Amino acid sequence: MKRYAAYKTRSAPASRIVGAVALALAVTAYLSKRFGFVDADVFALSLAGAGVAALLAIGLALIAFQRIWAHGGPGLPSALTGMLLAAIALVAPGIILGMLVLQAGPDDLSTNRVDPPNMKIQSLSEEQPFLGWFNTSLETHLWPAITQVTGSEPKTTGRSRQYPDIVPRRYRIPPAQLHAAGAKAVDTLGWVVVDELPPDLLDAPTRLQAVGTSRLLGLKHDVSLRIRPDPLGALLDVRARSQTPLKDLTGNADNIRLVFAEIDRVLLETYGDLARLSVDEDELEDEPEIVPLQEPRDTIPLPGFKPYFEEEEAPEVDDFGLTDLEG
Repeated sequence: MKRYAAYKTRSAPASRIVGAVALALAVTAYLSKRFGFVDADVFALSLAGAGVAALLAIGLALIAFQRIWAHGGPGLPSALTGMLLAAIALVAPGIILGMLVLQAGPDDLSTNRVDPPNMKIQSLSEEQPFLGWFNTSLETHLWPAITQVTGSEPKTTGRSRQYPDIVPRRYRIPPAQLHAAGAKAVDTLGWVVVDELPPDLLDAPTRLQAVGTSRLLGLKHDVSLRIRPDPLGALLDVRARSQTPLKDLTGNADNIRLVFAEIDRVLLETYGDLARLSVDEDELEDEPEIVPLQEPRDTIPLPGFKPYFEEEEAPEVDDFGLTDLEG
């Protein structure tokens, strides 16, 4: 009996190989970015390459399924393996793309929008042209298109979005003590201090800048604390800025809230009563306005009486034996 050669598809083993390459590229890109070996642009391009390879592996697996169904033969385990590896490799690019599209947080946020705290280190986002172009494309093309299709409100950017809880905070303690609490909070969070203006007097203005790292992707962000004297004690402003357009699970608003929460914890641990130290903005609004007793005048009023000073005994002047020339 004559036996015919079994049909073997080349798509199945190719799918397994391409899927393995895609997964290896995605894992290598993530580990390299997490430990700081590559910048954000290289990381994003590497994940894009891994995503393209994973989609190619899935396409090859589908072709293998069709040919095995039509012609029979081996190759089904290889096609399934390739599809599984490609699906795992697509997880990281999918998460990063989803955070870029859906989590449109601000790259630079401050409690004082008019006069934000200064930062010594410039942002590194200008050195990442691919991510800058990608974010600009999202704002100018993708979000308006989604708005037109769905009829929903337009997507707000980081600069136009409002954060009602990100406001300056006042404390009933001197600036030097608040600076010590802020420095301890930054150290507890594991951030590295890169610039500091320590207090030389108890009520002198201070400044503190630190660099933090996100937990998932290891993205760098700058956080600056500015403490100034206030009639009630000390005024705290916080500014958070990303060094990359990439988004993580936490944004700059979360970093500012984290600083506030950690400072409150330090003050509560030190003084035992946070309500006595912190000042609510509603309390300032409820204070009565000081009204002058008289309307302001254009001229300086003259005194109603002549000032009188008691004459003190003038010391005798010694003439040193000089002769009056007129006499």
